Amino acid sequence: MFAVLFAGVINAQTRTAMKSSELKKEITEYVAKNYVGYTIREAFKVETNKVITYEVIAQKESAKVTLVFNDKGGFVKMENQKATGTKPTPTPKKTTTTTTTKPKTGTK
Repeated sequence: MFAVLFAGVINAQTRTAMKSSELKKEITEYVAKNYVGYTIREAFKVETNKVITYEVIAQKESAKVTLVFNDKGGFVKMENQKATGTKPTPTPKKTTTTTTTKPKTGTK
């Protein structure tokens, strides 16, 4: 006869729906800046073992992304994506490149 002991951690999780207007400003600004043309369709406050995160489901046409943010509104990761067309990617930041050329001297 033997006994099996289970000493596991129970991941208590609560997931509460919220309005996009209730999200932290940092989250809505991140989505607007990095996912141009996407609309926040759903938002959730998630608490797992006393750690709070926010999940945002954003959509642009048929492309959907789930973005995860920490309790301060900082981007953590893109959890999954569902798209019937192209893979959604953040809009790259605009960069400018300046090239300077030296005038040629001593040529005829």
